[in-house]
Formats: sequence, structure tokens, C-alpha cells
Amino acid sequence: MILAVLTINIVFVIYLLERRLYRLSKVFIHVVSILFILTFLEALNFKTNNLYIQYLEDIIGLTLIPAFYVFSKDINGEKTNIKERILISIPIFLLNIPNLFLFGKSDILLENRIFSMLLVIYGAIILFLSFSNILKANIKKSIKHSIILISSTLLFYISLEILFFSKNTLRILFSVSLSFFITMFILIRRSWLNILDELKDELLMSFSDGIIVLDNQGYVLDLNKTASKILNLNFNNIINKKLEENFNNDEVIFKNNTYYIVKKLSFKNGIVYLFRNITKEMEYSKKHTIADKLFSTLFKNIPDAVAIITPKGKIIECNRQFTNLFKLKRLENIESIVPSYLKSESKLIILEVLKNGYATYETIRKSKDGKSVFVKIRAVKFEIDDKVFLYTIYTDISKEKMLSSKLSNLLEKDPLTDTFNKTYIVKQMGNLSSLLYHSLILIDIKGFKWINSIKGHKFGDQLLREVSNTLKEFTKKEGLDVIISRAQNDEFWFLIKDLDIDPINALEKTKEIIAKLKKDLSTLEQNFFIGSYVFKNSEDLEEIIRKATLSLSKAKESNKEVIYSKEIEDQIQKEIKKENLIKIAIRNQEFIPFLQPISTEDRKIIGAEVLIRWKKDGKIIPPSEFLNFLEKSRKITDVSLQIFEKVMDFLKKNPKLKFIDINISPVQIKEPDFPINYLKIMEKYNIPSQKIVFEITENLFLSYDNTVKENISRLKAEGIKLCLDDFGTGYSSLSYLRNLPFDILKIDREFVKNIDDEKNINLLKAIYSICETFNLIAIPEGVENARQLEILSMIGFKLFQGYYFGKPQSLSEFSKLIN
Repeated sequence: MILAVLTINIVFVIYLLERRLYRLSKVFIHVVSILFILTFLEALNFKTNNLYIQYLEDIIGLTLIPAFYVFSKDINGEKTNIKERILISIPIFLLNIPNLFLFGKSDILLENRIFSMLLVIYGAIILFLSFSNILKANIKKSIKHSIILISSTLLFYISLEILFFSKNTLRILFSVSLSFFITMFILIRRSWLNILDELKDELLMSFSDGIIVLDNQGYVLDLNKTASKILNLNFNNIINKKLEENFNNDEVIFKNNTYYIVKKLSFKNGIVYLFRNITKEMEYSKKHTIADKLFSTLFKNIPDAVAIITPKGKIIECNRQFTNLFKLKRLENIESIVPSYLKSESKLIILEVLKNGYATYETIRKSKDGKSVFVKIRAVKFEIDDKVFLYTIYTDISKEKMLSSKLSNLLEKDPLTDTFNKTYIVKQMGNLSSLLYHSLILIDIKGFKWINSIKGHKFGDQLLREVSNTLKEFTKKEGLDVIISRAQNDEFWFLIKDLDIDPINALEKTKEIIAKLKKDLSTLEQNFFIGSYVFKNSEDLEEIIRKATLSLSKAKESNKEVIYSKEIEDQIQKEIKKENLIKIAIRNQEFIPFLQPISTEDRKIIGAEVLIRWKKDGKIIPPSEFLNFLEKSRKITDVSLQIFEKVMDFLKKNPKLKFIDINISPVQIKEPDFPINYLKIMEKYNIPSQKIVFEITENLFLSYDNTVKENISRLKAEGIKLCLDDFGTGYSSLSYLRNLPFDILKIDREFVKNIDDEKNINLLKAIYSICETFNLIAIPEGVENARQLEILSMIGFKLFQGYYFGKPQSLSEFSKLIN
């Protein structure tokens, strides 16, 4: 018997631990521990028949009653505290005090039968409370009833043992162990079934695919909402009824504008249908089919040669155009069309495609018959079933290359002069020897814009051709290795290659070449600006061009040939410093007006010319130091407005002056708002327009455009007079006087300076006659003595300007002079 009890308890423990039933109630651990202890004590008592062991068994065994109550609370989801357990246990032990020998001898048991009865009654009360807890638990009724039935039977049996039988401890232990094992098994079994049912329902209802469960006769046992919706079936109406439709495995059905594939799963006792939505797959399949047809059509009919190759070059597929171009077919190797000298390039193309996914190259391939073909290759990598392929398109560009070669000559040459253009010469500069020194000479035709404007474009084009021919003849005569380029409109570049390995020798040779070149160009009866730079190919290309251009700019300023040197760079730095000072001067209004008198023969001052001066640190700086920068930087506008405002204020305070001459730069008169700014200042000081004369020089007409024309018209409309300055020295043309509304003409001082020359006197007479013809006031400049005044007066001039009447002076000094 002990062995049977022990076996049940061991199985109980294994089941308890394996199924982790102690998570449901820790009472199971308590019970199994008590049962093991009682089994051990009973085995010990069996050999010794010790009364004290029986007493100890009695006390330990009574703890099973409150343990069952705690189990009922755990099943119900309630927790019991220590105090509650003690309160339940105290009556049990108090009732047991008179009956300490409850599990002892039979005579003692009979004498204490009343207390034993009370103990049984109390145990029944505890069991009743426990049953109440179990009935309230959130478990299936069958589980509740099973636990109550087992517990009641056990209590009934133990009561019989206590009250009427000899109280066999081993039988009681066996009964308790077996009862708890059965209870635990029922709980586990029912728990599993419950979980499985819940999982089945939850899985069935949450499944996105439609599911219908049928028995072997085709009656519906269960289905989820998706299946109800797909087949338009009502759950309550179809359950336990035969399904009218039969489906085959992998059958595709179309329901409610949706495609489904049916999976039929057959079992021993029934069938399960699964309905999966494959609408997207069907649409994709249709699109894929269309795409395949399109690809196939495109592949066959594209005008370019197309081949699908492996990374090793094997041709998997190619179109008719590929075969026609290269005379190559499927399963041949693409390398057979690669010239031997381009084998490495072909491998690089494949590597680039494999690395980057695509590549584009222009190269040469040859057909099987040996004919070379210029092609543009566009290759793309793609994969099918983890295999890599290259989709390559070969475009035959042989005709384009031939045309490009012809066009290259046209594009690199200037059609007018048959010299190279700037793009070509710059490209060639990058290919020069890095060991030797070379020279870049820039040649600019002086006043070419004016020549085009005055003499016409036909004359200008012919001049450019003559310059080009002169340069070519010079090159042949001197035996130089030269590239001649018409880099800009009237600017030629003369690139002399491989002058010398020594820089000093290369510089000296450049000077000699420029001197000879200048002599040959002089035969064209034109003036030229020449600037050059001796360089080595290791120098930055942009820097070479910058320095050569800088030397040409200096040549235009100095009117002589300039070879770039460090002194020029130093001079540039000085000019930059000067520019900064001028900017500060503008901000501080350091530029002031000086006035030079314009007088009659009897030295009566009736007007004045406004001249600009820079007053810095108490010193007067002449215009030659700053005027050029003001025009280049377009700061002349701001300075002129400052000067004009001061002069208008002076004119308002000195109304005796009949007019004021204001020098206007071409930069200013080309600005659209030029008249408005000056008219506003005149209006501010209430100066009548008849007192204002704007002087312009002949170089304005080199860039005469609609804006200039409109501004002049606006000035004339406002009553402002126009004066042509320095007439007779530049590119004077009678067409200016005929076509432009001048009122005054100022004759350059060079005519007055050499007035004793009879030719000059005749010229002055002619100019005066022209002015009379065109109804212009003529004012000779540079009158410095009485003799000059006398001769000019005899010719007929009425107004004069020069140091004889007064030098340029400040407003305060001029005010004293006229007052």
C-alpha cells in the first residue's frame, strides 16, 4: 500500500512540474509535500508503531482542510491572506485537542467520537464554502461538477474512516493522493480542451482566407466570416446543412469581382476548403503577360542591335539587328566582336556594369567579317532566378562620328579668317611640352568697334582677313611653330610653341618676335595693342590666359607692347589698393567740383565747365589718378550725381552764370534712368534746363544704342543742351553732326596749340564754317594767350575756354572770380 501511495505521489509530482499546474494554484505543492511527509511517517510508524508519530500525522493531515479552501479561492481567481488561513485553521486544531489520538487506537477513538463528529461537521462547512467558490469560478460547468463530486466523495469516505472504521491512515493517504491526481488531470485535460476550442474559434474567425469545414457527407460543420462573405452564406442557415457547391483543389473561382484559389484538404472525417484572394496576383499575371509581349516586340523591332549576355560574354539572346550588324548569333561569345587592342576595355565595361548596375561607352567594335563599327554601348545588369545577365544595346554611330569629324574642323575654325577659334587653341595649350617655355601673344585691333560702325562691317571683315593673312605669312617667313586663333571679335591669339628651355632666352625671343610682328602689321595702316606672357605648361591654364589678358589690358592703357612681368602684378596690387581708397572717398564725398571759365572775347565769364577733383588729406588729386577706375567700376554715376548736386546749389546762389557744362560718361548715358536722376536734382534747386549743357565725347558712339538715343531725346525734350567735346581728334564724322541734336561743339586744344600753322588755321576755319552750317556754337579749348584769342576771334569764334581766362578752381574761388 505504501508503495502504491508513493507511486501515485511521484506521478503527481512529475505531472505537476511538467504541466506547471502550480501556476494555477500553489496548493498543489502544499498537498504533494504533505502527502510525501505523511507517507514517510506512516512507513516509519509501520515499523516502530510509535504513538508520537501518529500524533504528528494527525496534526499535519489536518492542514489539508484549509488547503482545499485555498485551492477553491485560487480556482475562483481570488487571493487568500495569512490571517484568513489562520482563522480557518484554528477551529480545526481546537476541535482536535481532545482528540489528539484521532489516528491512534480504536478505544481512544470511540471515547472522542463527539469531537470527531464536530471535526467532520466543521470540515463539511469548509468544504461547502470551497464548493461555493468553485461554483463561482469562471470555468466550464463540467469541471466544477467533477471537482465537487470528487471532493464530496473524498470527504464522505474520510468521515466514514474517522467515525466508523478503524481509521486506516494508508487508505486515507491513497484516497487523498488519488483524488488530487484525478482532480489535477481533469483540470489539465479540461484546460487543454478549453484552450484548443478557444484557439480554434479565434484562429478560424481571424484567418484572412475563407475556411469551411465539412463532414464526409458534405454537411457544414463550421465556417468563418470570410467564407460566408465569399460564398454569400448565412452562418446560422448553413450550419449542419449540406453545401450545394463542390470545389476542386487549386480551382480558381470568381466571386464578387474577386479571384480566389480553392485549396481542398481532405481528412479522415471530413473536408476543409480554403479560399485565398489572388486578385492582385491575377492582375499582375495579366500585366506580366502584356509586359512580356511588349518586351518581346521591342526586343525584336528596336532599330538598335540588342543582346542579352552572361558576365562571361556568352550571348543568350540577340535580335536580328545585332546579327546583321556584327554577323554574330546566339550562344557565340561577345568577345569575338572586340578588337584585340580593346580587350581590356571590354572587361572594364562588364566589371563596371556588375558593380554599378549600368554603363555607357562610345567605342569601336568589329563585325565577324572584320569591318570596324563605331558604337555607343549602353549596358544594364538584371537578375532572373539569382542568375546575373547583361542587357546590352549597341547603337551604330559610325555616320555620326564621320560627320562629327567633319564638323570638328568647322567648329574649331573661324570661317571668316580660316584661323582656329578660342576653344581649339585653349585645348592645344594643355598639350604643350612641360619641359620648354612657350609664349602666348594677344593682338587687338585698336578702335575696331568704331571702324565697324563708321566704315561698315564689310570693311571690318576684310580687315580681319588681312590681319589673319599677315600673321600666317609672318609665321611661314620666321619658321615658327605657331597656332593662330581669332579668339574674340577683333582679338587674335598667337601661340608660339617650344621657344626655349631657358626662361630668359624665351623672353628675349618673344620680344624679337613682337618687334618683327609689329613691323609687318604696320603695313595694314592700323594701330594694334599687343600683350604677351611667357609660360611653362606646368602652370594653370586659366592663370596663363589671365596673365596674357592682363598684359593686353596694360598695353591698351599704355598704348605700347606689354610682356607680363611681376611689376605688372605689383601694379595691379597698387591699383586694388587705390580702388579701395576711391571707394572710401565716394562714401566720404571727397570728390569735389572745380570750375573752368568759358568767356567771351572781352574776357567776360558767361559759363563754366565742371571738372572733377579728389581732395584727400588737404591735397588735390588730378582725374588721371581715379577717373578711369570710376568708369570701369561704374562708380562714376554716384560721384557725378554728388558733383552735380553741389554745382546746382552753386548755380542757385550765383544766377549770373548763363550755363554750366557737365561732362557725362558713356557709362552714365547708357543707363535707362540717367535723365530722371539729374532732372530731380535740377527740380530740387529750381534750376532752368536752359542753363545746363551735357558734354559727351565721341567714344560714346562706339556703343550707341536705343537706350542712348532715348536718353538724348529725353534731355533735348527737357530743354537741356548737348555739347560734343574734343571734336577733331578722335573719329569725328559729319554724320554725327547731321544725325544728332548737338547745340555746342568744343574744338580740341591741339588745333589751338598749333595755331601758327596755316593748315591748322584752315582746319579751324573749316570747322567754324561747319558749325555755322549746322547752327552750332563753337568753343575752342586750350586758349592760353592773347595771340591765340586774336586769331580765333578773327575766324569768327565768340566763346573761348582756356588758362588765358582762368584755370580750373574750387567753387569758392570761382565765386570770388565772377563776383
